[in-house]
Amino acid sequence: MEQILLISGTSFLLTFLVFPVFIKFFKRRNFLDDPGGRKIHTARTPAMGGLPIFIGFCIAVLIWAPFNVLRDVKYVLSAVSIMFVIGFRDDLINLRAYQKLLGQIAAAMIIVSVCDIRFTSLYGFMGIEEIPIAVSYLISLFTIIVITNAYNLIDGIDGLSGSVGVITTLFFGIYFFLNGQTGFALITLSLCGALLAFLNYNWAPSKIFMGDTGSLFIGFFLSILTIKFIHYNHTHLGGEYIFDGSIGTAVAILILPLADTFRVFVKRVMRGKSPMHPDRTHVHHILLRLGCNHAQATGILVTVNVIFVMLALVLKDFGDIVVIPAVLVTVVALGAILDLIFRAAIEKRKEELRERNRASRDEGKVVSISKNAG
Repeated sequence: MEQILLISGTSFLLTFLVFPVFIKFFKRRNFLDDPGGRKIHTARTPAMGGLPIFIGFCIAVLIWAPFNVLRDVKYVLSAVSIMFVIGFRDDLINLRAYQKLLGQIAAAMIIVSVCDIRFTSLYGFMGIEEIPIAVSYLISLFTIIVITNAYNLIDGIDGLSGSVGVITTLFFGIYFFLNGQTGFALITLSLCGALLAFLNYNWAPSKIFMGDTGSLFIGFFLSILTIKFIHYNHTHLGGEYIFDGSIGTAVAILILPLADTFRVFVKRVMRGKSPMHPDRTHVHHILLRLGCNHAQATGILVTVNVIFVMLALVLKDFGDIVVIPAVLVTVVALGAILDLIFRAAIEKRKEELRERNRASRDEGKVVSISKNAG
C-alpha cells in the first residue's frame, strides 16, 4: 500500500507542477489548437497535454517501481511509449489515418506477441472456450485498436477523457492490487495520479487539451489493462476479489467510449457515410447543443460511467450470461431515458424560438401601425 501511495502521489505532484511550465512553453512556441470546423472550443488553446502526463507517469514509475516490476512491465512501457510518440507526432504534424493505424498495429503486436497479453479463449462467451492462436492474435489486436480509438474519440469536451481515464485506471489499479498483481497495480495507479493532475488544468474552462499525444497512449494503455483483466480474472475464478463475469465487467467499465463509438459508427453507416467520417454526433456534442456547458455535459456522462461501474460491482458474483445482458439492458434503458430528455429539450427550444418569432412579429406590427398613424 505504501508503494501505491508513493507512486500515485509522486505522479500527481510531478504532473501538477510541470503542467504550468508546458502550458507557458506551448503558448510561446505557438503550439496551439485553433477553433473552428468540428472543434467546439472558442479560443486558441495548447493541445499536447499528454506530454506532461506521460512525463509525470514515467518518472514516478522509474522512481518507485522495484527492479523486478520494471523487468516485468518494460515491454508494456515500450509499446505505450511508441503510441505516445505516434500521438505526439500527429499533434505536431498530422499523420494520415493509415499511418496511425500501422503504428497502432506495430505497438499492439509487441503487446500480444512479446508480452503475451492476449485473449487465449473467448472465456465461455457464446459457449466458446479455446481458440486457435491466429484467432487469438486477431481478436486481441482488434480489441486494442478499438479501445484505443474509442477513447481517442471521446476527447471532445473539457474534462471528459481525463475523468473516464481516472475512473478506469482507479478500478483496474485497485483490482490488480487486491489480486497481487503489483506491477500492473503500480503503473496503473501512477497513470491515475497523472490524470488527476491533468484534470486540474483541463476542467472547464480548459487551459490545455489532452490531444492525440495523450488520448492515444492512454487509450492504448487502457486496452492492455482490459485484456489483462479479462484473462487474469477468468483464470482465477473463485477468488475473493474476482468477478464471475469477466467480459461483461470489462465492457461495463469502458461503456462510455465503447457505446458512444458503436452508436456513432452505426449511424454513419446507416446514412451511407464512412464510419471514420468525422462529425458532431457524439453524445457530448448532443448535450452541448441542448444547452449544457462543458462541465455539465461531462458531469452527466461521468455519472453514467459511475452507474455502470456500480452495476459491475453489484453483479460481481454473476457470470457473463447475466452481466452482459444486464449491461446491454441498462444501456438501452439509459439511452431511452436520455432520448426522451433530448426530445423534450428540443421541443422546449423550438417552442422558445416560436415564442420569440411571434414576439418579434407582434413588435413589427406595432411599429408599422405607429408609423401609419403618424
